[in-house]
Amino acid sequence: MIVKLLLMNMLVILQHQMEWIMLLMNKLVILQHQMNWIMLMLHVVEKRRMEMRLRYGTQMNMEAWLGSIKMKNMKIVREEGTSFPYILIS
Repeated sequence: MIVKLLLMNMLVILQHQMEWIMLLMNKLVILQHQMNWIMLMLHVVEKRRMEMRLRYGTQMNMEAWLGSIKMKNMKIVREEGTSFPYILIS
């Protein structure tokens, strides 16, 4: 009888340990998904930074190319919703 109770207690303990292991595995899966989201966000941010550098470089090249035009005809404009100013020639 005592042996039977001990075995049942051991089974209950093993069951709880298995539940803990499953919870830890679920946490690892959640962490993996969070890492994937973080990597995706970093990728988006880096892509935007590259676009900013390309756009800024294009603007600087344009200013050099249009150097012969009088500066009074040029003004830098920033529209609402854009993150970069651009050159407007009037």
